[in-house]
Amino acid sequence: MNSRSFSRHARQVLTVANGQPIGAGSDPSIARSWLRCLEDYHLDPALAQAPAVLEHAHVQQGRQRLGQVLEIAGTEMHSLHQQLSGAGHAVLLTDAQGIILNCLTAPTEQRIFERAGLWLGADWSEAREGTNGIGTCLVERQPLTIHQDEHFRGRHTGLTCSSSPVFDPQGDLLAVLDVSSARTDVSRQSQFHTMALVNLSAKVIERCYFLRQFEHLWLLRFHVQAESVGLFSEGLLAIDGDGRIQAVNQGALNLIGAPRSGLLGQSVERFFACRLDDLLARAAPQGSAVWPLTTHQGRAMFASLR
Repeated sequence: MNSRSFSRHARQVLTVANGQPIGAGSDPSIARSWLRCLEDYHLDPALAQAPAVLEHAHVQQGRQRLGQVLEIAGTEMHSLHQQLSGAGHAVLLTDAQGIILNCLTAPTEQRIFERAGLWLGADWSEAREGTNGIGTCLVERQPLTIHQDEHFRGRHTGLTCSSSPVFDPQGDLLAVLDVSSARTDVSRQSQFHTMALVNLSAKVIERCYFLRQFEHLWLLRFHVQAESVGLFSEGLLAIDGDGRIQAVNQGALNLIGAPRSGLLGQSVERFFACRLDDLLARAAPQGSAVWPLTTHQGRAMFASLR
């Protein structure tokens, strides 16, 4: 992007500070992010410097800290890259601070994405790089796409990024999964499919991480549809030997209709019309058998217990 384009983009960004909308159909989270960049972080949209990169030792520490997540995500990232036909896309995983810990690209395109600042150890937090898929996803805590000129910094307007948060079993941000493209012919509409795939992959990573974290506990899986038990949309409850709920995923919160604080530490009998002994008697090593289970409000579910 030349200096004239930088200036034009900077003027567009500054109009938001004066209350002007970005454009018809724009995601409201982008305007919120631009305002944060101007008012909270005091960033310059015309600044052309590349993202900061952590030293190798710090990157390795981050990778060790999220070792299990990276292991789980690796397979899903390769699958996602293949589903997107590979060419023109980088698949990234960052930690909860926006530091890139894994980057998957076609070997012939690695230099393209490195020039864009997408490499191991790069800090893509919103406070450092302004509005971008990774950093803004971390702040907004929701899946989103940042398309070209929607980026805060003029330097990043050649990128289109679709990102989804990955949450841990406590509901805290664990990582961000991102797909970035440096192609200029990428439309925002074309990202609907990409965003759906990224969001699904993030949910798969969340679910696998939950299962791995609580291998030592009883695991109740449930859904209103029998065929959905075992899929990413299922509810998951990790239960100790006394029947107390130790962890819960977002699917379970949605299905039961209670906040996380209202479930943790409570007996599973409080929510389901089934005695604990009868529930545990249905358990199987793989939890493959599915059977009816009703809530105290009379809502019919289907469940399995590992």
